Amino acid sequence: MSFQAGILYFDGRPVPGQESAAIVRGLGPVSTLSPVQRRCAGIFQAHVGLSLDSREENVAQPFVAEGVSITFDGRLDNREDLLLGMQDGLRSGTCDVSLALAAYQRKGADGFRNLIGDWSLAIWDQARQAVVLASDYAGVRPLYYCVQNERALWSTRLKPLVEWTQASDIDDEYVAAFLSFGACPHRTPYSGIYSVPPGHSVVISRDGAVIRPFWELPFDDTVRYRKESDYEEHLVGLFREAVRCRLRSDKPVLADLSGGLDSSSVICMATQLMRSEGRAPAGLRTLHVEHEGSLDRRFCAAVENWCGIDTLHLSTTANRFLTEADAGDTLPTFWRQLHSRTAALAQQFGAHTYMTGQIGDVVMGNLLDDSPQVASLLRQGHLVPALRQSLAWSRALQIPIWGILGRALRSSMLPTLSNHRDPAGVSYVCEDSQDSMACKFRERLNLHKPHRFFSKAWTQAPLDRRRHFRGLMEILELRILQPPERLEHLYYTHPFAHRPLVQYMLSIPADIVCGPGEPRRLMRRAFRSLWPPELRRRRSKDLFDGVFLEALRPIARSFLKAPRKLQVVERGYVDPDDLTRRLDRLSNSLECNESQLRQVILLELWLRGKAQTLKKVA
Repeated sequence: MSFQAGILYFDGRPVPGQESAAIVRGLGPVSTLSPVQRRCAGIFQAHVGLSLDSREENVAQPFVAEGVSITFDGRLDNREDLLLGMQDGLRSGTCDVSLALAAYQRKGADGFRNLIGDWSLAIWDQARQAVVLASDYAGVRPLYYCVQNERALWSTRLKPLVEWTQASDIDDEYVAAFLSFGACPHRTPYSGIYSVPPGHSVVISRDGAVIRPFWELPFDDTVRYRKESDYEEHLVGLFREAVRCRLRSDKPVLADLSGGLDSSSVICMATQLMRSEGRAPAGLRTLHVEHEGSLDRRFCAAVENWCGIDTLHLSTTANRFLTEADAGDTLPTFWRQLHSRTAALAQQFGAHTYMTGQIGDVVMGNLLDDSPQVASLLRQGHLVPALRQSLAWSRALQIPIWGILGRALRSSMLPTLSNHRDPAGVSYVCEDSQDSMACKFRERLNLHKPHRFFSKAWTQAPLDRRRHFRGLMEILELRILQPPERLEHLYYTHPFAHRPLVQYMLSIPADIVCGPGEPRRLMRRAFRSLWPPELRRRRSKDLFDGVFLEALRPIARSFLKAPRKLQVVERGYVDPDDLTRRLDRLSNSLECNESQLRQVILLELWLRGKAQTLKKVA
């Protein structure tokens, strides 16, 4: 739990006292801590935070050494490896911030490649007269920045940065991506304020901002074993380490428990590790969000009994998915009431860490259709195995084998596949034509190519793994793993995003990860003994469609009273006639591409809230 912020004047002028005071005030809600500040010619840095474990060595930040000063937010998971690679006498007790600074001093921004964990940092390099911002490969810890004519500002928290810069113009690029994806890579809703891209450094000086990657996904890595049991053993070891390093706290730990395979795996492994270390599982507090008639309840009960833990059940009736009065503060946000309740419970329990099972389905190959594996066999000239696998996928998907083979042939014959309808790819973007975006807005933002928002680096991956790479890359670029605003003061973390685990799953043969009729093939075999018997038989996940509809229908009906006066219409984002038809269908529980319509509704409510705030200020 940590917050960092700062300001740099390019001409070296002293930072005004009122500005440095505002930065300190914006550092966060941790009122029991005193922010540490550092001021020198043209630069002001501030930091406030708590250690995960009171037994660890804790160094005041900004941490200064040899003309370089650093603030660091997060956790490093490979301390021992970093220390072995540093032959300059660093001792074993060296804390995360000093290791991160040492990595930069040795190799510049390229040194960040070796930092495994959830982190973001800001470095003032006096020799270069530049600020270096960077974020881990998954973008878990937030970091925002703004470059103006005479200065640059940065902060863990978006809200104070918006206030310092007095940003009020809405970024249309963000809106276009938000209405398609629910977020926008590297952008915020405010023109001129950006998010540091995951796995990148941003070097800011009087010459501007230079963005450069220091890490990329392992497109060329290949791991092959003779026995399938070796794959299973390797996966279990990596997952154990992924959970273990996130339990690095002497405080209680909160964790999601949905009853699905991903969150349940985290809980089961966490309790197993805690018992092996002589720690009581009572230090793990689990939260389950349930609705009336939920199919998840019995699976949660099975995990509770198996692990010997008690779970706190949070009702969707008391914690609404969305309300007209609570659509987010600085960012448009669903489940804001739930986030507020979770934050209150974390404070009540004294928890600093919050674990989830997020992106487990992507990393573990939860794909009903991964038949592009056939294309890879055809590209390699393995015709008999390709026919055999095509037949297996045909039976599993209940579609003709010629459809499988035809798609595979088209994919295998193309050198690169960048079209968003590529059969060897997958998109987590809504591609339904029912998005209600106005024609002029679509043309102005060039939205006939929606994937221009994303990197096309996934085309470098082998054919059978492109689907996996692309899905993961889109999720990471959207930074959906960073904490909601109400939870940004916690170590909000995801074991399935553990970098060594992700790299391994992307480097093994695709047919080991997922097979015909066997989503999560490797995961189910490797984790079988970890789960209670009831969970081993689970093949589906409960949906919250009814909860979403219950929250959205009354809002849709209120919008229908004056659809042309909606903010999204007046700003030219959405076509009023098309939106009216869809809102009417939603209010009557009819098909309307509801998943995308949620984004339109959320954006409208958020824009209303911003307009009301501006009126109060005026």
